[in-house]
Amino acid sequence: MDIPCPSDSATRHPRRGATDGFLAMCTVSIIPYDDGFRLACNRDERRDRPAAIPPTVRLLQRVSATYPQDTRGGGTWVGVNEVGLAAALLNRTADPIAAEESRGLRSRGLIIPQLLDSRSVTDALETARRLVPTQFNPFCVVLVERMTAGIVTSDGLTLSVQMMDVGRPQMLTSSGLGDAVVDTPRRQLFERLVLRGDRFSPLAQDRFHAHRWPSGADISVHMERPDARTVSRTTIVATSRAIDLEYVPLGAEEPQAGRAA
Repeated sequence: MDIPCPSDSATRHPRRGATDGFLAMCTVSIIPYDDGFRLACNRDERRDRPAAIPPTVRLLQRVSATYPQDTRGGGTWVGVNEVGLAAALLNRTADPIAAEESRGLRSRGLIIPQLLDSRSVTDALETARRLVPTQFNPFCVVLVERMTAGIVTSDGLTLSVQMMDVGRPQMLTSSGLGDAVVDTPRRQLFERLVLRGDRFSPLAQDRFHAHRWPSGADISVHMERPDARTVSRTTIVATSRAIDLEYVPLGAEEPQAGRAA
């Protein structure tokens, strides 16, 4: 199926996003899978940022969790724990210029390990409600356990929590160009590739995360522009039978996988 690139590509006005020690402009999708879910996450990063540490199992205070680690900020953008609770972080960029000037706050990557140290999505949401939004640049966190999901959103001043239906595929995305610039074309692509019929295929989800418009690489899901590119893809499958996390650095011949069980 030929999916044309939107004509209003953002290449003509590229900008860099916030530099709080952790920059993770991402695209996250979730599809129902067996009696659980499959979450995929593209991480977009600046070209001058060091490569992340591949995922390992880490012992937190209450549970163990598997996640890759950002070498500069010390946190992470995606992970899953031993009870099948998954979390993914997206930066929020309403105004790229304002975000560029926002510095001196705690790294948003520190949020995910704190939330993964929970035994249920309900517990994680309660922990999230205790976060102090003024300590971080704006963010969005999605938390998923089995068929239950919640989204925690911060504008840098206040927090909001809402529940999300994962009985049908869901997609969230962000960009240093401004979230509004990429949301519509990526969402339309998601609807065409993934939301077709009632059987939601992992192959269609993978195709979505690998998609790049030749004439619009900057707004693509698998994005590339002079200052940044998609650097990795993480896939989490959590069902009653298995909990797996697969992490693939961009360009690596073999995936570097971590597992929590």
